[in-house]
Amino acid sequence: MVFLVEDDMITTFLIKTLMEKFSFADEIHGFHNGEDALNALLSGTVDPDLLFLDLNMPIMDGWEFLSAINKHPKYAKLPIYILTSSIDPTDKARSAEYKNVKGYLIKPLSLKDLQAINPAVG
Repeated sequence: MVFLVEDDMITTFLIKTLMEKFSFADEIHGFHNGEDALNALLSGTVDPDLLFLDLNMPIMDGWEFLSAINKHPKYAKLPIYILTSSIDPTDKARSAEYKNVKGYLIKPLSLKDLQAINPAVG
């Protein structure tokens, strides 16, 4: 199961379509901001295998989400992939400070990106 935390509906649609086409995940849950994703995690009703996280979102952005999730030991090892339009080296370096951030991907997400995460895809 994958969590996709992305505020842009078109980007969300394209990523879900790509993941479904290449059988990347059995379930994909989309959230429009970090707060919604955090609440879903803390509710204990869903337990994703990994999470794709946009940085620039309303209500709770990606950085705030990362700070909040690190306060919960249960999610300290949840693999998170930053998925952003930011090419700022400062953002990439900052994301590396979080142990559960496994990659920094620049939008648009590609099949090559999914294959780098899971070589069996495609």
